[in-house]
Amino acid sequence: MRNVVIGTTAAALVALAAGGAASQTLIRVASFTPEGAVGVQNVILPWMEAVQEELGDQVEMVGFWGGSLGPNPFDQYELVRDGVIDVAWVLPGYTPGQFADLQVTELPFTVESGVEGSIVAWRLFETGILTGFEDVHVVTVWTPDVTNIHLVDPAESLEALEGTSLRTAGATQAIFVEAIGAAPQTLGSVEANEAMGRGTIDGQLQGWTGMNTFGGFAVSNGAYRVPLGASPFVLLMNKDLWESLSPTVQEVIMRHGGESLAARGGQAYDRITQGIVEEQVADGYVIHQADADDIARYQGAYGEVYDRWIAENLNGQEIFDTYMQLIAEYRAGN
Repeated sequence: MRNVVIGTTAAALVALAAGGAASQTLIRVASFTPEGAVGVQNVILPWMEAVQEELGDQVEMVGFWGGSLGPNPFDQYELVRDGVIDVAWVLPGYTPGQFADLQVTELPFTVESGVEGSIVAWRLFETGILTGFEDVHVVTVWTPDVTNIHLVDPAESLEALEGTSLRTAGATQAIFVEAIGAAPQTLGSVEANEAMGRGTIDGQLQGWTGMNTFGGFAVSNGAYRVPLGASPFVLLMNKDLWESLSPTVQEVIMRHGGESLAARGGQAYDRITQGIVEEQVADGYVIHQADADDIARYQGAYGEVYDRWIAENLNGQEIFDTYMQLIAEYRAGN
């Protein structure tokens, strides 16, 4: 990748800082995931390359993967806010309470694909009604493939999951899990796999790319494919760094970010998901698919999920209504 440095050592930073031009800005871009993660390969690295290509010696983009600047996925927001990391891939579900408004995308039976979820999530952010982003700069918002339920013992309906224990990635998913009569357990992906392997949980709400990246298929035997929303991702920049950049650099960063990067991310996740599903089916993974009648029934049976989310979030009604309107506009081609 031309002019993008993929580094993990302090020595690399020192060398870059010492050897670079005085006007050059070093931008450390980090993720707690490995470099091979879908989001790194298909969202973050392409953005870094495009920015570096256009700005040349004005910036030096340096990648740090696998948690080398902070391994805990639950700490990523604080690390970028406090300047330990300049740019970070942050999961709102792992940052309890900080980005609750954006987690409207996790409500079940709403978005139907990663690209739809990504574009709608970015447009929702652009409305300015979301809170929690005041202390950082947002480069883009995107979502992975739609969340499904991966299980040790495959199930053919949501009703069959009553009494089970399921991993969730945050409060919104927990509301849904409680509504179907199951017990939510907020865990990271690796922790969820370990818990499934020990038999302490029965399954996890997760996208197919997440299952693949973190090895979840090793402890799961099947999935119930029902659209349970899409967990949002955000690419955040330290606010002080952002404000120190020239208008030219800011414009380039955002021209390669924003909705275009969101769409790229969603499309990549959808494409890769299709291949993962085909591969798992060939390996004997058991998949039960909810049809349109099932989904309509679930929307009626579990409508309390929307009511509770709205009640538990300040300005929840406006956010929910705006979100659903943006979905309708997207599907109408607007």
